[in-house]
Amino acid sequence: MRGVTTHRPPESAAPKKTVLPGVALGFAITSLCVVFLWPVGLVLAIMAMVKTGKPEHAGRRGLAITALIVAGLGPFVIGIVAAITIPNFIRFQARSKQAECKVNLKAVFTAARVSMVDEQPLVSLDAMGIEPGPRNRYAYVLRMPEEVIPVGAAFPAIDPAEIQAALAQAGVKPGVEGTCPDCVVTAACVGNVDNDDTLDVWSISTVNRTAANGETIELGTPYNHVNDVRE
Repeated sequence: MRGVTTHRPPESAAPKKTVLPGVALGFAITSLCVVFLWPVGLVLAIMAMVKTGKPEHAGRRGLAITALIVAGLGPFVIGIVAAITIPNFIRFQARSKQAECKVNLKAVFTAARVSMVDEQPLVSLDAMGIEPGPRNRYAYVLRMPEEVIPVGAAFPAIDPAEIQAALAQAGVKPGVEGTCPDCVVTAACVGNVDNDDTLDVWSISTVNRTAANGETIELGTPYNHVNDVRE
């Protein structure tokens, strides 16, 4: 008796799961930090949505939707991050520019103290050895209007009348008062560090002073009367 052979149809192989939704989600998340990858993430997310529209890939539909949502939110997240970081970066740059003024005012103070000890006349910043370079952003004032070192040629000039007005508004009176070595020397610098209408005003003196807000300003300490970075 012959055995009966039963022929079974070959089992169809299980469809392979597409990796496209996962790749799209990865690019979409990465694009939140790496801006130029955002278009790639968006295109891949759209392709993943099309791919998972087929029945054999329907199980990956949720991942594709997540990738599309993340990619769609990318511009908003990038915009929020830019709105926070760009102003902070600009302020950081402006504060670094203020360092020029503080360094040069400290040099003025040191030169003034040396001149007072040596009983040398404090006739000019140049005679005191104060010579900011051609790229100085600030104008330096020992007396107005005759003893002023203007802003360097690399930057927009500040009119002496504007300097005088900024000093008056800040309540700063540069000059040499009394007879040295018992004189009082006050010097100032005025500059525009962020290209707006407000001028940055600093001063230094050989005696302790009181600021307009009642704060004590110690001798030899550069003091910021008008902060162009904050205004």
